[in-house]
Amino acid sequence: MGKVKLGVSQVSGEKVAIKIIPRFTSTAAAHRQVDQARHDQQVADQSKEVRTVREGSLCLLLHHPYICGMREMMIYPHHYYFVQEYVNGGQMLDYIISHGRLRERSARKFARQIGSALEYCHANSIVHRDLKIENILISKTGNIKIIDFGLSNLYSPVSHLSTFCGSLYFAAPELLNAKPYTGPEVDVWSFGIVLYVLVCGKVPFDDQSMPALHAKIKRGQVEYPTWLSAGASSPFLLVVLAIVTTARAVPH
Repeated sequence: MGKVKLGVSQVSGEKVAIKIIPRFTSTAAAHRQVDQARHDQQVADQSKEVRTVREGSLCLLLHHPYICGMREMMIYPHHYYFVQEYVNGGQMLDYIISHGRLRERSARKFARQIGSALEYCHANSIVHRDLKIENILISKTGNIKIIDFGLSNLYSPVSHLSTFCGSLYFAAPELLNAKPYTGPEVDVWSFGIVLYVLVCGKVPFDDQSMPALHAKIKRGQVEYPTWLSAGASSPFLLVVLAIVTTARAVPH
């Protein structure tokens, strides 16, 4: 976790967003015998350090109009500083809360943009693993920017990932079933949940009981509102919210 501040480039005058992330710092105590709880915390901190470096390194490689660009990564003794593109709009989540569900025409526009960004990532062997409505910004020009690659990773079609990543409401069924996955298929499922939220104004799976919520996601039986057009519920949602992972695809 970190905080984000607004900055201005002294060279170009461009506004930038500066993400500040605390570093894990070892102390002399780390070299002495410690109890299990403290050891576990150190392991967790080191894992966060690895994820932070990976996030910055991968973001520096990504250059796409619908992905928030990374300008520079600076490493100091106690903090990482990610200098990122400043997006002058707000979260898509706030837009949905304020305006409710989107018209299908607007949702299709955003779907094409999100799909384009995901295809670009996957073509470059990068999986986001935390795509959700909160990680999508919308600029004042009306275009989206995907942010927060903190759980991203490289993937290979001939190997599998096994780490459960992401937010429960947007998590694919195979993650809850603790099944290994290649990578893109979990992004595509999350993409489908995002699209459902855009056109319906709510998540497709919800329950006050956590076990019941898990069961609903694992079944993957989506109920589409009667007012939703066939054009929205068929090519745009059925193929991305398919339980069979090989049937999932980013719609064009």
